[in-house]
Amino acid sequence: MSRFFKSTLAKSCLAAGGVAGSAIIYLDFIKPKHKPEIVSAYKPLKKDYPAPPTRLDLVKNIKETPQFDVLIIGGGAVGSGCAVDAATRGLNVCLLEKTDFGSGTSSKSTKMAHGGVRYLEKAIFQLSKAQLDLVIEALNERGNMLRTAPHLCSVLPIMIPVYNYWQVPYFFAGCKMYDWFAGKQNLRNSIILSKEQASAIAPMMDTTNLKAACVYHDGSFNDTRMNATLAITAIENGATVLNYFNVDQLLKDDKGKLYGVKATDLETKETYEIKATSVVNATGPFADKILEMDEDPQGLPAKTEQKPRMVVPSSGVHIVLPEYYCPTTMGLLDPSTADGRVMFFLPWQGKVLAGTTDTPLKQVPENPVPTEEDIQDIIKEMQKYLVFPIDRKDVLSAWSGIRPLVRDPDTVPKGQEDSGSTEGLVRSHLLKQSPSALVTISGGKWTTYREMAQETIDYVVKHFDFDGKNLKPCQTNELILIGGDDYSKNYSARLIHEYKIPLKLAKHLSHNYGSRSAMILDLYKASDYNKLPVTLAHQKEFIPNPTEVSPENQLSYQSFDEPFTIAELLYSLKYEYPRTPVDFLARRTRLAFLNAREAMSAVDGVVEIMSKELNWDADTTEKMRKDAKRYIGSMGISPKQFDVEKFQIQ
Repeated sequence: MSRFFKSTLAKSCLAAGGVAGSAIIYLDFIKPKHKPEIVSAYKPLKKDYPAPPTRLDLVKNIKETPQFDVLIIGGGAVGSGCAVDAATRGLNVCLLEKTDFGSGTSSKSTKMAHGGVRYLEKAIFQLSKAQLDLVIEALNERGNMLRTAPHLCSVLPIMIPVYNYWQVPYFFAGCKMYDWFAGKQNLRNSIILSKEQASAIAPMMDTTNLKAACVYHDGSFNDTRMNATLAITAIENGATVLNYFNVDQLLKDDKGKLYGVKATDLETKETYEIKATSVVNATGPFADKILEMDEDPQGLPAKTEQKPRMVVPSSGVHIVLPEYYCPTTMGLLDPSTADGRVMFFLPWQGKVLAGTTDTPLKQVPENPVPTEEDIQDIIKEMQKYLVFPIDRKDVLSAWSGIRPLVRDPDTVPKGQEDSGSTEGLVRSHLLKQSPSALVTISGGKWTTYREMAQETIDYVVKHFDFDGKNLKPCQTNELILIGGDDYSKNYSARLIHEYKIPLKLAKHLSHNYGSRSAMILDLYKASDYNKLPVTLAHQKEFIPNPTEVSPENQLSYQSFDEPFTIAELLYSLKYEYPRTPVDFLARRTRLAFLNAREAMSAVDGVVEIMSKELNWDADTTEKMRKDAKRYIGSMGISPKQFDVEKFQIQ
């Protein structure tokens, strides 16, 4: 546009529109435009994060520390959350986990950061303030998770299919109340979809009798990646956090007060006496085991198996199916199954997660295993919504987790653990101090882990003497977990631009490692071997003619379709403390949870690399191989396909 034309147009508009016209012309033509700052819009990808202390360094801390301020037993969501909270306040923290971070309940959730729509329904119809408080608390913490771990958590729309016209306003009113109680933490407004709109979004859904669909929004996240991130964040803030450390005994003085624990490093078999001002029991479903030790005058475990008094355990099973069983950007909620439960079908990590069941248990198993009946129950429930039959062979993985509903153990006399009484049951969580000064935190759910940790450390700071330390208030409301710093929602695009990698790999790394992805990709581009899928890590060479590939050489599209590379394993070994193949295949990555068959084929390669990096001898290497195949073999692979004795898929 010429200057003459601009001037003429400006004069015309001034004559016609006065002040308003002149303002528009000034803003549009005269005021100089800012140049786009594309080059300086983002900081360069950070690739120089320092390596954390080695495991040997952390064990050395135990040897050289006369007394910790806080000793935490249990490295699940709440235990790791307590470590982060205490360390960022300025306390000297030690955390001991018997197996791996998040190896129990914390890795086997429904992967949702949510307030709980079913709790809201109960709160309204039962006029329960306790239920409503739980919903509001969880909705607030949902917002916290999305804010402090933006790479691990995302907003997920969830569709509720409605098959009766009268239910449409009922469900929609519930969704809007869910929005309303979230307040400023509301993610997005709930909406109603017509039958045609729902069908377009979910073409796999049977819409024959569908009247409409209500859509509300919750959070989706990667639970064990979150757990490992919490543990490493605690270490970065000065905590001594160790997996594969078993607490053998609670140490008590002559007055019966706790002053520490005796624990064994399960790798070296060396035993340590670890002293602490306060001891926190954050062992989730296994809280009763530590409480039994606490009741013993010597702090030793019970000699015979005891029935749990605090935890009321039940098993929840989930299965994983290929991505075409659910929309890729929206979940599905079954509000009332045949037995009255709520069931979710959710897109997760490129697959579909379905569950959960609810089976009461008498004891808490070390490694609960899903039964074929549980798997078939979920398939049967999901089949109601699909236009095509579900093939049992399409179940890529399945697992069972323990849901720790808790009650005050003081309300349950010994010998009456199975009385069926619900007296003392708490719907949220329970924080309790025993006469020995052991502080126990149990119950709750993943979404409220941070609030539970804050309440626990608030209690510890108030009731224990830390020699006048000048402690900070709780920091975790604003603390960004590792990987969340300098992260943006278009991070995968930045990785593609710099490293020229496939979109699937870029999304996988950015959504699980955040701003630390570049360090993995530097390893990735360092050699062709590092670019291989972990399922091919044990292959010495590729056969030139694909038609001559032998059964031992597992070249397949599926191997390359799963975005887990040798580079990721090498990064994990340096920065994230996996000590067994299962730690990496099931928890640092989620391959075993997403596709147990592919995880099984990856065991040999992962064992080969880890044995070199961690200096395993031949016996340890073989034990690790067998343990990994046994664990993964129990993750929903059809009994017709898995040879238990040979640890092989048929």
